[in-house]
Amino acid sequence: MAELIHMNDWKRGANLITSRPLEFRWGEWNTGPALLCTRKESLRFERHRQDALGTAGHRHVAWVPNHLKLAGGSHFTVSGLFRYRDGESAMRRIYRLAGMMECVTRGTAPVLRTDLLRRLYQTILEEREALGIAWKGAVDHYLLPLYPQHAGPDLLLAKIRNCHSMQHLFQVIEEETNRQFDLLGSDYVIYVPRCFRSI
Repeated sequence: MAELIHMNDWKRGANLITSRPLEFRWGEWNTGPALLCTRKESLRFERHRQDALGTAGHRHVAWVPNHLKLAGGSHFTVSGLFRYRDGESAMRRIYRLAGMMECVTRGTAPVLRTDLLRRLYQTILEEREALGIAWKGAVDHYLLPLYPQHAGPDLLLAKIRNCHSMQHLFQVIEEETNRQFDLLGSDYVIYVPRCFRSI
């Protein structure tokens, strides 16, 4: 569905897409990866952006904020989150699905070495179908990277090492992906390229 762009806002540099549950903003680039940065860094960048775009005859910004690049598997995850940006429950399901994918591709847990693994794969396939999301190509990580003080995807992998039942595994995935999603909402801003308009 097309979005109405108010030209006066655009000229002033308005780039906020949504502020909750995750904050998405338009980046100054048309293609390429989305960027994840802290709220503090986003505020600094937005001040620079407003100054640059508010100067007569000046149509570009000089730098991008300090960031984590959302490429590889995290590109497909952020694309799915962006598509469902107005539905928090669907966004949390996508992030939980990314956590499941992280576990089956990078995790080591006793339960992942049993035939119970089929149940996890079945859940993944059902969620992928229901949400219309897929990761393609050579994918390394599925969860979004977080700065070290927030203990990102590797904390999930450490926590699942002690899971001996599928119920416990699903519980750990749910708790950890919810924790990370809450951190993304409170401490981070995601800048997306303009090509995301087609998502």
